[in-house]
Amino acid sequence: MSNLKPSAEHGESHGVLAWMIHNRITPNVMMAVFLLGGLFMATRIKQEVFPEFDLGVVTIRVIYPGSSPEEVEQGIILVVEEAIRGLDGIKEITATASEGMGMVTAELEEGGDQQRVYQDIKQQIDRITTFPLDAEEPEVSLRIIRREVLQIQLYGDTSEWVLRELAEQVRDRLLQDPDVTQVDLIGARQYEVAIEIDQDTLRTYGLTLDQVAQRVRATSVEIPGGTLETQAGDILLRVN
Repeated sequence: MSNLKPSAEHGESHGVLAWMIHNRITPNVMMAVFLLGGLFMATRIKQEVFPEFDLGVVTIRVIYPGSSPEEVEQGIILVVEEAIRGLDGIKEITATASEGMGMVTAELEEGGDQQRVYQDIKQQIDRITTFPLDAEEPEVSLRIIRREVLQIQLYGDTSEWVLRELAEQVRDRLLQDPDVTQVDLIGARQYEVAIEIDQDTLRTYGLTLDQVAQRVRATSVEIPGGTLETQAGDILLRVN
C-alpha cells in the first residue's frame, strides 16, 4: 500500500497571500478603500508654478560714494552689525564691504515672525546717527518670493502724469479684492519736486541756493513715533 501525500488544498497554509485566498472579500474592500482614498487625496494636492517657501533674509544696503572697502567696513558694516546683533529672531549675520557700498545680510530663524523681525531691524537702522556724512540713506529690505499672476499695461496718447493716476486707480481697485495681496507699479517714476528761484529774488533776501537747499533739507525729515502693537502685527509710526 502506497503512502499518499496530502494535497496543498487540504494542507495548512500560512502567510498573507494564503489569508487573502481564503478571505476574498476583505482584500477587495481594502483595495476599494485605497483607490477611493487616493482619488480623494489627489484632488487636495497643492499645485504651484513657483513653490512657496520662505527665504527669511533681511538685507541692509548703504551707499558710501568714493570710499574704500576699509572705510566701508569701519563706517558702515561694524556700525550696522553692532545695532542689530542683539535682536531676537536673527540666526546669522554676514557682511560684504566693497568700494563705495556696504551690505549686511541677516538670516532669520525658521518659524519666526519675519515681518516683526524686519521691522525691528529697520527701526534699529533708523536710529543710527553715526554713519559718515557722505553716506546715503540705508536701504532695508525683506527678501521674499512673490508669485506673479498678471501684468496689466496702460498706454495712450496722454501725459505720464495722467497714466500714473490711472495706474494708481487700477491698483487700488485690485487691492480691494481679498484674493489679491500685492500690486506693484512698474516703470512709473517717483514724484519729484523741483524748486526754481530767480536770481533777483535770491539777491533781495540775501540768500544762496545752498542755503535754500539746507533749509529744505532741514524741514523735509521723518520723525519716528514708536510702534503700535496690533493683532495683525506691529505698525511703525512715523511723521513726515
